[in-house]
Amino acid sequence: MNRYWTRSALLAVAGILLAFASLEVLGGPFGWLADGREAAGLLAGDGIPLLQLLLLAMLLDQLIWALAARGRTLDMRVPRLALQIVTFLIYALFFCGILNQVFGLSMTAMLGASGVIGLILGFGLRGLVADVFSGIALHLDASISVGDWVDLQYRGRDMSGKVVDFAWRTVVLADRADNLVLIPNGEFAGVMVTNRSRPGPLSKYECLLELDAGHDTARILAILDNALARAVQDGLLSAGSAPYTQLAALKDGLATYRMVYFVEVGARSPGTHSHVALQYGAQFLRAAGVPLASSQQVEWRRQDGPERHHLARPEARAGVLAGARYLSALSPQELAVIAAETVTVRTGPGQALLNAGDPGETMFVVLEGSFEVVIDGPHGPLEVARLWPGDCFGEMSLFTGAPRSAHVRARTASVTLEVAKHTMAGIFERNPKLVERIAALIEQRRSVNEDALLRPAGLPAGAPQSPGMLERIREFFRLARS
Repeated sequence: MNRYWTRSALLAVAGILLAFASLEVLGGPFGWLADGREAAGLLAGDGIPLLQLLLLAMLLDQLIWALAARGRTLDMRVPRLALQIVTFLIYALFFCGILNQVFGLSMTAMLGASGVIGLILGFGLRGLVADVFSGIALHLDASISVGDWVDLQYRGRDMSGKVVDFAWRTVVLADRADNLVLIPNGEFAGVMVTNRSRPGPLSKYECLLELDAGHDTARILAILDNALARAVQDGLLSAGSAPYTQLAALKDGLATYRMVYFVEVGARSPGTHSHVALQYGAQFLRAAGVPLASSQQVEWRRQDGPERHHLARPEARAGVLAGARYLSALSPQELAVIAAETVTVRTGPGQALLNAGDPGETMFVVLEGSFEVVIDGPHGPLEVARLWPGDCFGEMSLFTGAPRSAHVRARTASVTLEVAKHTMAGIFERNPKLVERIAALIEQRRSVNEDALLRPAGLPAGAPQSPGMLERIREFFRLARS
């Protein structure tokens, strides 16, 4: 039993007791109709009927709230504002009844006086009245309800939150930090509101990225689409609807790209989603050697053009290779040597770049597109990892001559840089200490890679350790011990 039923029961008992008192003192159970009111005196003659009518108003009000609470348990939600308006009407009606039945005032005079008072109060409280009627309209609007996530701009501030309640005076929102924000109903009804919960749970967002207009548009679109696909795989954007990239505008030598993605409302703030999309987009552009432009750079870009950063130029490749895991220990001069000798490899969708068991003496750095790493499991081919721009693979073959450990196939049109053994041999001859640093990096990653390959295939982890990585590299490159 909820508290409204308890209060209703107590009020009913009090009303019955008051009816017996009225019957005893005034000669009737309903004091305002009893003939003995004048004989009972002012205190009893007016006091008992007044209390009876007040108790009836309170009882009727509590019964309505009790029925509404029962409806909520049956998923029949009654708007709170509607109940508050009914409460107001009940007490207003009984107040008029008390003035007429208990104190004998004329209803015509009361209505006339209330009309004048209503005009005065309506003018003085016009903001409050507007809020009340706006609240009623919001309750009746089927396009928004409690529990919906909305975006709006209120007094110059972008806001996003969940509708908690439509009160008689304000709309109550809970923002992403669970802070309650109260907006007057009249002002809420006057702003443009985007309901992110309708018609489905997925909501569309977008962010903009500006680049030099001289770049190949199709290439940039493919890179940014690939970045959004990576964010979806990492669970940071929704997989319910595929994200995509569009060319939004061309102006003053700049191309504006629109990255469109979908998220489930309430999961994260729109700012977090935009941060994720831009972060992955910038990361993949850097991996592909595409510089991020600003409006202050327009003039010199017109002189040099985007071809200055094309991967056909060694300095552009050196900038990309500096971010590769196993080449990050190299000096700028050493990176320049490698960049001058690397080979650009383009792979079509579904094409195998490496096959398990094949010999090899090269490593690849992913610039554009993505790859899937597949092993031969007990029940057939099994994908164990995906490679994205900035990742590198084949390092064991490059540094130790080990055969390829897995099949690597392109999922989309992809571009990689191939680093060969003869290139690294020259680097090691000039800088023997570099071998130790690269061996340490490989050891850090080897156990992770082995687990990724063995566990999905159902093979036991913790395979016997091979000879020390440093010795294997020295032996493969025929380097003397320092």
